[in-house]
Amino acid sequence: MRKLRWIVMTVVVAMALAGLATVAGAQSDEKPTATEVGVTAKEIRLAVIADVDNSFAPGLFQGSVDGVRGVAKYLNATGGLAGRKVVVDFIDSRLSPDEARSAMISACEEDFAMVGTSAVFLTTVEPQVNCVDKAGQTTGLPDIPFVTTEIVQQCSPITFPIAPPQIICSTRDEHPQTYQASVGRGFYYEEKYGDDLHGAYVFGNDSKSARNASFSSGLGQVREVCCESDRDFDLSALATQAEYAPIATELKSNDGNYAQCTGPVDCTIKLRKEAKIQGVDGVEVWDCGTQCYDPTLIEEGGADVEGQYADVLYLPFLDAKDLKANKMAADFVKYTGKDNAGKLGAVYAWAAGIALRDAVKTIVDESGNNGLTRAALLEALGNIHEFDADGMFGKIDLGGRKVTPCHVLTQVKDGKFVRVTPKKAGTFDCAAKNVIETQLDLIGQ
Repeated sequence: MRKLRWIVMTVVVAMALAGLATVAGAQSDEKPTATEVGVTAKEIRLAVIADVDNSFAPGLFQGSVDGVRGVAKYLNATGGLAGRKVVVDFIDSRLSPDEARSAMISACEEDFAMVGTSAVFLTTVEPQVNCVDKAGQTTGLPDIPFVTTEIVQQCSPITFPIAPPQIICSTRDEHPQTYQASVGRGFYYEEKYGDDLHGAYVFGNDSKSARNASFSSGLGQVREVCCESDRDFDLSALATQAEYAPIATELKSNDGNYAQCTGPVDCTIKLRKEAKIQGVDGVEVWDCGTQCYDPTLIEEGGADVEGQYADVLYLPFLDAKDLKANKMAADFVKYTGKDNAGKLGAVYAWAAGIALRDAVKTIVDESGNNGLTRAALLEALGNIHEFDADGMFGKIDLGGRKVTPCHVLTQVKDGKFVRVTPKKAGTFDCAAKNVIETQLDLIGQ
């Protein structure tokens, strides 16, 4: 069970200010009736399956639950969906494969779809794929997850990850496989600091699959653009700060000017604190992904994390200027709650709910309020190729499971997250070159 926190973090990635109420509440004049499992004349039931209550990482994905509950409040406040109220069923998967499987069975029997799924040990999709609809057909249970740790879930034909997987699913049985990675920040580092960035990468050694996922993502593949690895370090998620000393020593002795922890935020905090103790002062780029865009980084890291970069694929919602620039980001914080918005998974779970909204709107426009079936939802989700949650996220090809080139790079300055590039609030850097493909043989290795 020591592998849990590293697995979790592998997952782990234009402004639209008008007409939100119309979109969210889009419905026909048709009187709603019961059309599908989880769809009655008055309600649409959605399941959020997440690891929360457990003794190993208590409250792990409470943020995903908060995000789905928040988006449900938002949708209901703006007219509901297809003339119906959105109701959320939280099913705790408790960091257990058995509980995750049971949760899918329950959701199949009670809910229209799974939204914001965040279950680390969802090692089979059999209950989801074989789920029978109201008409008795094996249609499957649509899933718009945040966490997808297993390839069977990442590449399931009825799963549409809001954080698309690194592997290109059509190559999963090939050797090597092809992986996609968003590395836009690497071009910024190279331009600002030159082409001689080199140093240390820290990966988790508690799980080989988690290590592979981190390596194949933008976290590990930024080295292809800007930042050479002098040495990769594998370290347990349970490592103490003292165990980071060899990394700090390596950075100092090799004049390293780049360093990145690919794991959870406390990995970065421990490395930065130990580096301060060891007198490491030559690092120009302390790099990190979305896991570091977390108030915890500053609250626990204090002055030791000054200058830390954190790259995100959504608008930096901790910035008042971005909330002013984008109504959806402001609504996310409003309905999810300021204290909940920064929790792990909250922003992605919210976006999953907005993706569902967009798919339902398509169904209603084509077939009316009573066209809601799981089959129709799967078709609609598969046809969403430019999803951006009303400008809150960089555009995602949801149906094609393609990584977005869009990102915002932030940096801790004077104890706050500040936009670095692009500087204008409400915007993203979406250059096509930001996504690269690499050949890696990681499956079965």
